[in-house]
Amino acid sequence: MLPTIKSKFILALLGTLIPSILLCLFLLNSLHTSKNNVGTLYNRDFTGSALASSIDGQLTRVDINILRMIAIGTPELITQWKQENQTRFTQVAASIVELKQLLSQEAEHTAQLQKITASYALMQAGMQRQIELIEAGDIAGGAEVNRTQVKDNANATFAGLATLRDELAASAKLRYQQQQATNTRAITLSAIALGLIALAGVSIAMLLGNAISRSIQRAVAAVEQLSRGVLDVDIKVTGKDETVQLASAVYRIRDRLQGVIAAQLEMARRHDAGEISYRMDENAFPGEFGHMVRDANALASSHIAMTMRLTQIIGRYAIGDLSDEMDRLPGEKAVVTETMNQVKQNLQAINQEISRLASAAAAGDFSVRGDTERFQHDFRAMVTSLNHLMSTADGNLQSLSALLQSIAAGDLTARMSGEFNGVFAQMRDDANTTAAQLAEIVGRIQHSAISINSAASEIAAGNQDLSHRTEQQAANLEETAASMEELTSTVRQNAEHARQANQLAIGAASVASQGGEIVSKVVGTMAGIEASSKKIADIISVIDGISFQTNILALNAAVEAARAGEQGRGFAVVASEVRTLAQRSTAAAKEIKGLIDDSVQRVTEGSTLVHTAGNTMAELVASVQRVTDIMGEISAASQEQSVGIEQVNITVTQMDETTQQNAALVEEATAAARSMEEQAGQLTEAVAVFKIAQTSTHSARSAPTASSKLSLVSGRTVAPVKAATRKASAPKKLAATASSDGSNWQEF
Repeated sequence: MLPTIKSKFILALLGTLIPSILLCLFLLNSLHTSKNNVGTLYNRDFTGSALASSIDGQLTRVDINILRMIAIGTPELITQWKQENQTRFTQVAASIVELKQLLSQEAEHTAQLQKITASYALMQAGMQRQIELIEAGDIAGGAEVNRTQVKDNANATFAGLATLRDELAASAKLRYQQQQATNTRAITLSAIALGLIALAGVSIAMLLGNAISRSIQRAVAAVEQLSRGVLDVDIKVTGKDETVQLASAVYRIRDRLQGVIAAQLEMARRHDAGEISYRMDENAFPGEFGHMVRDANALASSHIAMTMRLTQIIGRYAIGDLSDEMDRLPGEKAVVTETMNQVKQNLQAINQEISRLASAAAAGDFSVRGDTERFQHDFRAMVTSLNHLMSTADGNLQSLSALLQSIAAGDLTARMSGEFNGVFAQMRDDANTTAAQLAEIVGRIQHSAISINSAASEIAAGNQDLSHRTEQQAANLEETAASMEELTSTVRQNAEHARQANQLAIGAASVASQGGEIVSKVVGTMAGIEASSKKIADIISVIDGISFQTNILALNAAVEAARAGEQGRGFAVVASEVRTLAQRSTAAAKEIKGLIDDSVQRVTEGSTLVHTAGNTMAELVASVQRVTDIMGEISAASQEQSVGIEQVNITVTQMDETTQQNAALVEEATAAARSMEEQAGQLTEAVAVFKIAQTSTHSARSAPTASSKLSLVSGRTVAPVKAATRKASAPKKLAATASSDGSNWQEF
């Protein structure tokens, strides 16, 4: 019986190692043979077949290029395909050379390759000739060369290549079958040898196992119990080998472990009682057990110190002080340092993210987002919530910015839409309300601008018409002034004649013989006075009509100025002054008319008396005193008439000056209306940039209707006055018209 376990294992190893070495040598030889066969199969058969296929493909592409030359035939493409064919011919030549080198050891393949080379040389020459003819434009000659030189040689070349590929494939198949047979034989022999080696190894292992397994199993059972914490073990072993020594060592380990466990239990009890400074007595244990106790004490101290340090740092982190760091720990304890550093980094990172987002928000940049991929769990939830806050604020502010940009671009129909909450909802409502109110204001401005433009146009047209009428009125007043000058001269003459008549009447008693002649002159003079008085009445009627027309024009101007609003205020004041002057002129004309009527009546009476005096010339001497009285009255009336005519002349002169001033004011009003029309057009262009709802535009376009109607009414009102002015030559009709206009004036 062998004394040690080592000698037993050496014997078992030699029993299985020698057959295994022999089997490996056999397998190496088989693998070497297989490698040579596979190399030949790949290097010759497969590579040769690939080269033959490459030559076939290159020649096919050459043939296709020649067909393209015939079909398309442009010089540029022919040159391009000719160069491409030359490159392919070069590649085919290189492939043939490589095939010759590869198949130089195979006689049958070499003969086939020589046939292919010969037919290819003829085929290449024919193709070169065909390409030259095609390039020269001789398509028919190229076709003839293809039929006589290229076609048969090409067929022979392609057939030879196909035959060569078939031969190489058959050779590859044969070599593959041979290699398969060799591999099968080697595998069978290897399996048999391996089975025998395995059987021998199992037999030796069973013999050795039966010899040492019982003692080892007992020792293993004891050690297993020790590993499970069972220290009351008992090992029964026999013999002289290492198993007996193993059992004794197990007993000693048990005793030492019991002592160490007792010391550890005591230290655990003391630590549980709060005495964390208690340590085991390492001097009570020899050797490594003492080291184990010392290491356990050091481990406890280290863990306690680390725990206290962790408690201190966590306390600082808990109050927000991230300046302290965990000590760098060695080995696997470094995970504690890394964990604490990670905690600090995470806290710093989340603080930085919050600070970065807050700074961006304070700077007005709400497009910044926190990096959620850097965090996990609640930290990620915090960053996600902040991102949601920034996104919500960014979206809402973008909506507000888009609305403001639309308003700045003139689109007042834009509105903020979508779901908003809290302050953002109020901001949306306020912004939409602002846009709506701004659209309403701009709509009103557009409406007002259009109305002002229309009114300004109408005022300008009315002022133009008024200017024309004022010019006509000024001309009429000039004529009236001239007539009044003549009338004044006539009245003065009448007064002088009346004075002379009075003197003549006083001396009539002494010159009765001349009475008839004087009475005839008086009759003619009185007839002239009567005609002049009637003419004055007609002129006064004309003046009254002109005053009425001026009043109507002033009224129209005041209405147009009221429409113009603030810009027409000055024009309204001017129109009011013109209207006042017209009213004063009308009042003066009425007074003059009354005086003239009285004068006409008296002149009529005087004329009657003169006619009576003429008819009763026989009674002239007896009635001299009566005639003297009558002539005195005539003289007084003539004086009064002269004074009245002077006043009429002054009034007409003032009206002429007033009319000239009115004409100047009308020109200024026309210029102001044109300027206002231009400004209204500029205002319309300024507000046209804004886009508002269609209802506002519609109302603005329909606004001028009323003013247009008023202009038409005003035109109809003024028309009769013009007619009256043109018909001033008819005294009776003019008097009736004047009285009618006077009633209209009172109604107005």
